[in-house]
Amino acid sequence: MMNKPQDVSVTRGESGVEGTLVNGALHGGARIYADGVMLAILRYAHGRLGGPATLLYPDGTPSAQLNYADDKLDGKAVYYAQDGTVQREVHYVRGALSGDSKTYLPDGSLLEHARYRQGKLHGLLERFHGNGQLAERQLYGAGKPIEPGERYAQDGRQLDADGKPLSRWRRWWHMLPGTSPAPQ
Repeated sequence: MMNKPQDVSVTRGESGVEGTLVNGALHGGARIYADGVMLAILRYAHGRLGGPATLLYPDGTPSAQLNYADDKLDGKAVYYAQDGTVQREVHYVRGALSGDSKTYLPDGSLLEHARYRQGKLHGLLERFHGNGQLAERQLYGAGKPIEPGERYAQDGRQLDADGKPLSRWRRWWHMLPGTSPAPQ
């Protein structure tokens, strides 16, 4: 038997939660406050987080748009800088990172593109310089590097083991079919 919904407001000092209880558990929308400022708008289903959630900066602008299912992050999550620009976009499945994850610089250019499976890096990880040039690429399987990563200078030249850019002719030489490593 379902009890009648009851609106509740619990406060402690300047912080609190407002929502609706059904059978003693939060159900429907809930708002969380701290120091008198709303910091989150959440949805509950029978006491468990479920559905869209918005986290807010103290000025009221969104800091994150999340989705929950059965108390776990599930679906697309977008995190914002205080000026409203997207900082990161990720996907979750039952609380674990899964699929594409993109992190952006304040100007909106891509800083990192990674792929996850069951919460671990899986697939190609790419990081970029502020000018958009590839900075690093590394292939992962189940959270571990599969092969040595490649690093690149801001001008696009590959870096050697000491972090120094390869000269353009050495890079060209390496790309020729059937050639041995370029002379030192």
